[in-house]
Formats: sequence, C-alpha cells, structure tokens
Amino acid sequence: MEEKEFKDWLSQYTDAESAFSSLQSIKESFRVNTLKIPVSIFDEVSQIDCDKIKWLDCARVPKNQIPLGKTFEYFLGYIHPQSLSSMVPPLVLDPQPGERILDLTAAPGSKTTQISAMMGNQGAVIANDEEEREIFIVNNISRLGAINVLITIRDAKSWPLKGIFDRVLLDAPCSALGSNLNAIRRFSPDSVYKISSVQKRMIISAFDALKVGGTLVYSTCTYSKEENEDVISHLLNLREEAKQQKIGLNAPHELSTDKYSWRIYPQHLGSEGFFVSKIVKTER
Repeated sequence: MEEKEFKDWLSQYTDAESAFSSLQSIKESFRVNTLKIPVSIFDEVSQIDCDKIKWLDCARVPKNQIPLGKTFEYFLGYIHPQSLSSMVPPLVLDPQPGERILDLTAAPGSKTTQISAMMGNQGAVIANDEEEREIFIVNNISRLGAINVLITIRDAKSWPLKGIFDRVLLDAPCSALGSNLNAIRRFSPDSVYKISSVQKRMIISAFDALKVGGTLVYSTCTYSKEENEDVISHLLNLREEAKQQKIGLNAPHELSTDKYSWRIYPQHLGSEGFFVSKIVKTER
C-alpha cells in the first residue's frame, strides 16, 4: 500500500499524519533489568545518558542514539532494549510473585523477562512459541537471569493445559503496522482477515488456559479492528465468562471504541503503535 493510501485508511482510527511521522522518528528505549540491578543503583553506575519515563520507573530513553547492544550494561544483563509500548502489556497483566503465568507467543522474550522481573523470579512463567523462535527466548532469559522461566514449544492455537494459569499474555502475531514501515508497504485491508482468523483461535486457547478469576491480556502492534476489537468481540461472544476490564495505568493512549481497550499510537509515547485489552475469567 502506498503512503497516501495507508494514511487515508489509518485516518479512520487516529490522526494519520501524526502517527506516520512519529513512527518515522521513534527513539530506541530500554528497560532496566531489576533481576540484576536495582534501578537506583543503575542510575548511579551507568554510563548511558538517558531520560526517565514518568509512568514506568525502570524505563529509560537514551538522550543520544547509541548501539545499546554493544554497551557493558547490555552484556552484564543490566538493560534490555524494548520499546515503551511493548512494556505496557506486562504492566496491564500485573503478574504477582508466586503466580503461574503463561506467555503464549513469547519470542523474543522481552515481555517474558519483564514479567519475570515483576515477579522477582518467584513463581513460574511458561514462555511458549514456535521451535525456530526458541533460541531468541533462551538468549534473553539467560542474559537477564530470568530463572523462573520454562520454555515450551506448542501450537498457540491449541494450547493443551486448561484452567490452571493465574494470568495469560497473548501478544499475538499480527500485521505489525504500528512498528514496521515495510509492513505498511505490504499491507492491504483484505490481508488482515487471514491473520485475524488465527488470532481468534489463539485468544480462545489463551482464555481457556486461565483459572476462574484469572486475567488475560491481549495485545498487538497493529491498528486494524479485524486484528484487535473484532478478536476481543469473538472471545466475548464465545465465552460468556469472559468480561472486559478497564486498564488502570497512567500512560498516554486513546480509548478504543469498546471503551475498555487501549490504542497507543506513535505520537503518544514516541514509540511503536500498540493495542492492549484486559479480560478476566468469571464464574459461569
């Protein structure tokens, strides 16, 4: 899709000019890995000149563009490069120490290791993905010291364990319109239906893995309602015990048409575009 055509399509959701121009100028960000170093100590010893983020204590944005993956802080496991938007779904999930958590499509492990850090390595995190993507999770959990993570290789559309997890994160594979200019060039409105059908199977699988009272967070880095609101509606229609909840964070966003989910555009955080929704499993 050409740039003008994409902007015309995107304008049904947000200020397309702002979103597109902000996507072209987003800055790299990182998360201080509290499994290895407290945030206060990191700020004292780190040589990376960076800005703090008000809504997340461990998030930082370098003041100068530097190769974060070549810093001592990276090799020591003190930091993990991660977009600010990507840090939101684990915050919404709100994992607690001692819980059993499933990250159903986990690679490369950015959110997995964030969840592990929020739990202080107490409890269990199951990081699931396809076999060819396993190595990315292994590398990140090893470098960051996330020792409460177990990796599995299962089809996310038919996860076998039902009713046992306190919380499930489904950061679903998507058209990536919020993070990738090349994805925009490949995109057509008709192409999302095939992706959406896979996402709908995944969200049912994710929800069924929850115990009663558990929380599911669904997220994507894309804009189309077919991959976002329509997937949530599919779950709500098929599972009467699925109830949406409002997201109680203080970060810039736009509220979705469903009045519960968040749409985060590049102009909000200076980061990639994201969709985030929170669902709880109630008694039937």
